[in-house]
Amino acid sequence: MTDEVVRLEFERGGVLSARLLRGAAPVTSERILGALPLEAMAYHSRWSGREVNFPIRLGENAPPRENDTTSVGCGDLIYWREWEKGTDGAEALAFYYGAEVTRDHRGTLPVNVFARIPESQWGLAEQIGVRIWRTGGERVRVLRGAARRTAADEDDRV
Repeated sequence: MTDEVVRLEFERGGVLSARLLRGAAPVTSERILGALPLEAMAYHSRWSGREVNFPIRLGENAPPRENDTTSVGCGDLIYWREWEKGTDGAEALAFYYGAEVTRDHRGTLPVNVFARIPESQWGLAEQIGVRIWRTGGERVRVLRGAARRTAADEDDRV
């Protein structure tokens, strides 16, 4: 069985494949896929703990709030923006390598969870996250792809 995924390829090594959660965030999934491929600078968050984020610009194609949450888990790939600024505010994608409350300098920040990195890749996600935290940032390419589901991924069904 194959799943539709978003691939994150980091310049210093490591590739994460996050399976789309089309049932939870169909509009977000479609608009992110439509914007791929992307390349951006990835940074470690100061506000939301174990988060690596990378700015993107969807502008008028920015998705609406869609089953948004302020509580994320390890492996979640999210889209956020400054919702109150409409399509003029900052936008980013981010992945988490630990459970966190999403926030910025103003308080909690609602996000759309649209994909999930399987548990079999959480160790690599943490290695990449810690590396970016220690080095200050690195380039990431975000691509559309497909991944074959393995037996190790069976526990990650949504």
